[in-house]
Amino acid sequence: MENSIQKWIEQPFSKLAVGAIVVLAVLAGVSIPSFIQAKFNQDAVSIGGKKYDITDVKKTSPIAYSKYQTDYANLIKNTLAEFAQDKLFEIVGAEKNIPAADVLKQGFVPKEPTDQEIADIYNTYKAQLGGKSLAQAKDQIVGLLKNQQEQEHSRNVYKEIVQKYPVDFLIKEPDVVRVTVDTENNPSIGAEKAKITIVEFSDFECPYCKRSQDVNRRLREKYKDQIRWVFRDFPLPFHQDAMYAHMAANCSLSQGKYWEVFPILFENSGNLSASNVDFLVTKAGVDKSKYQACMNDKDKLQAEINKDIQDGQKVGVSGTPAFFINGIFVSGALPYESFEEIIEKELKN
Repeated sequence: MENSIQKWIEQPFSKLAVGAIVVLAVLAGVSIPSFIQAKFNQDAVSIGGKKYDITDVKKTSPIAYSKYQTDYANLIKNTLAEFAQDKLFEIVGAEKNIPAADVLKQGFVPKEPTDQEIADIYNTYKAQLGGKSLAQAKDQIVGLLKNQQEQEHSRNVYKEIVQKYPVDFLIKEPDVVRVTVDTENNPSIGAEKAKITIVEFSDFECPYCKRSQDVNRRLREKYKDQIRWVFRDFPLPFHQDAMYAHMAANCSLSQGKYWEVFPILFENSGNLSASNVDFLVTKAGVDKSKYQACMNDKDKLQAEINKDIQDGQKVGVSGTPAFFINGIFVSGALPYESFEEIIEKELKN
């Protein structure tokens, strides 16, 4: 039914369809011109009297178009998800003759945490408790543990509800937009002819880039030679120590130590002063004299890094981290599942 309606909407208007619109317009009490105009108009911008709409964005800026599509689909999904959740609680509440707001709480009886559980939480979060003793923090910790119990109970109840009343989102998938990203002469790991190529634009001093490295590692461990991972430099101008760190990493390439230096720089992203970077690089096994000779050629190193930045900007990179999975743009330190979903689809193609 949904497809039939969609085809009807997309067809050019026949005389019968126009006649139907006229009837609907009269019944609705609106003028025919405004009714038809509302049907055909898209969101657009007028520049010097010439109108441009989203199809023009798609032609000239595929990354902006892709982001628009993804953001719009996510907005629709989140809106429908909230509606679906409220509807489920309403249905179950009516079944059990309880208020919808109490559905997740039904049957929950908190258990008193053991002394060991309380002590474990205290020792784990002692630094965040403002110097309180275990006795002083006990009530606060007990409340936290009981809250965790309630959240776990709510998750289990919700799982049971959606098993009984499955929720499926009938949302049109965004168009797949791909861009060509150069990978030549850049450090990579994984099989050269892997089915999936992921290009990462990142910054050693960026906290979000550091956070994303755990996800990146998990992906490489899971997919192994199915993925070729390419790294491209994108030090942001307001990260004062980033450029030096990227230069240092590039100076480890000729010695075959890049992927040893790479994780160490991210692990120390909050302390990338030149002296510490030099120490970290040599600690990773890079020959000190060869490294120093390489670092002296600053113009060559900066030119290579600036090329990465310019290439990234050409394909829509404006912040870090940014990824291209077989040319599909992914922005930010997203959860593992977001990358996994795209990779699985690409592997099936």
